[in-house]
Parts: sequence; structure tokens; C-alpha cells
Amino acid sequence: MSYVRLEAWIGGEWVEVDSVSVSLVESALTLSFEHQRTESGYRDLIWEPLEKFLREYRDEPLVVVPRRRNLPVMFGPGAAGPFRLAEVSDG
Repeated sequence: MSYVRLEAWIGGEWVEVDSVSVSLVESALTLSFEHQRTESGYRDLIWEPLEKFLREYRDEPLVVVPRRRNLPVMFGPGAAGPFRLAEVSDG
């Protein structure tokens, strides 16, 4: 069995992403997500909303929270990504 996950290019490698947060003046909007079994499910539930989200807030700082890492990574306004979807085997 396999699943699809979101990855970001961070520090010279593709790292799995747990959540994305866009910081506004006095608040933050956060997207958190679980593994998806299919690419179409991921695209409908996560990828397309994330693309819309990033277009809408492209002038705001973007924080990416990598899985199993201690520190989040911040991208400057308009510099989010690159991101990709990757299929990973359970076993």
C-alpha cells in the first residue's frame, strides 16, 4: 500500500510537510493535513486549496512545518516552495 504526501525543497532535499501557516498582521492561517491514499484526493483536499491560499497571501511570510524536524522553515513573501506531491510506500 502507498500514500501521497506533500514535500517542500528545504536545505537541498525534499522534506515531508505536516502543515503550512501564513502569517498575517495579527493572526495566522494554518493548513494541517493527513496522508492521502490517492493523488486525486490530495489534489482536491490539499493541493488546490494550498495553491489558492498561496496566491491569495503571496505577499505574506509563509511558514512550513516539516515532519519530524525541530524547527519550522520560513519563506519570504512570494517565495513559497517549491512543493511537490510524492508517492511513498508503507513498507
